[in-house]
Amino acid sequence: MAKTDFTIRRGAVIVFEGLDQTGKSTQLNRLRGSLDAESTVFAHMPSGFTTFTERVYRALEGETADEKPKSGLAQQLAHLACHAESVPDLKRAAETRSLILDRWWWSTLAYGWYGGSVKQSGLPESSFKELIDTIWSPITPSIVFVFLEPHHLDPNNAPGVQDGYRALLDEYAESALVVPVASEEETHSFVTETLLNRGLAARVENR
Repeated sequence: MAKTDFTIRRGAVIVFEGLDQTGKSTQLNRLRGSLDAESTVFAHMPSGFTTFTERVYRALEGETADEKPKSGLAQQLAHLACHAESVPDLKRAAETRSLILDRWWWSTLAYGWYGGSVKQSGLPESSFKELIDTIWSPITPSIVFVFLEPHHLDPNNAPGVQDGYRALLDEYAESALVVPVASEEETHSFVTETLLNRGLAARVENR
């Protein structure tokens, strides 16, 4: 029996975004298992590719409160420092192969601004957005899959974060869509069929 795998179109940039505990990682792993590893680069933001970005991410995800920044602004600026370090490599990956991102700047805006931590610092929204745009302007997504319904409670999903994602979905309606609540298998089918229908992926028959 033939096993059906997929290849992602060269130059495509596919982003998985949304709230924590919504199944993004599961779906990314399912997609990774269906693709040719040589043709697609997977990247998690902000951990990126380098020792610097990985260490910063580990510090931000520290197990105890004294390991993490107390300031929400400091936390998001640390994220953006990792983004700035990673974007040149992401741009090269998108130009030479295809790129699949586990989060990008939408998380920074949704959690940092709409979640309230950056807003509380006094930094103007326009300045925060300008910094984000300066870092991420070289990367244009082909599609953004947004997961909005958590399977479990997570303290990171502060009030306002989902509203932030919905505002971004409205602003970027042509390239972004909400992933419907469904089983793991149904969600995987939704993702792959969407990629196929939009010409971002093709089936490869391996016998």
